[in-house]
Amino acid sequence: MDAHGAHQSYRANYLSLDPTYQDAYGNPLLRMTFDWQPNDIKMNRFMQEKMGAIAKAMGGKAISVSGKQDGSHFDTRSYQTTHLNGGAIMGADPQTSAVNRYLQSWDVHNVFVLGASAFPQGLGYNPTGLVAALAYWSARAIREQYLKQPGALLKA
Repeated sequence: MDAHGAHQSYRANYLSLDPTYQDAYGNPLLRMTFDWQPNDIKMNRFMQEKMGAIAKAMGGKAISVSGKQDGSHFDTRSYQTTHLNGGAIMGADPQTSAVNRYLQSWDVHNVFVLGASAFPQGLGYNPTGLVAALAYWSARAIREQYLKQPGALLKA
């Protein structure tokens, strides 16, 4: 049995330009500051308890329940089926988002940012289907609107 939990937005988790590491051209690399927050761990522990009870009720013979414990920290060394999101949030207001509903940058009209970076927080499930749907949505707007008349697809 397996379950996936959601991850909400927290100010303590953010992207920034690294002050130390650079790419081959001397540009700073993107740095991710991220860790599990207390509510993430509480949600994980809740699901551990529910799944353990279900496995026992089903008559499971070998039950091993694992998950996050209080004080757990994000660790890239172990596979966690993690789908990190955010960084170029989609929204209706350029003051609070980076891209519009077509995934077009509010600031630079010829930049479209496709991917899970548009989501403000982690979904409870794999976001691949939604990312693909948004990619098709964006591609259609590019093909049918933007290429005919380059510019902002939505007015800020």
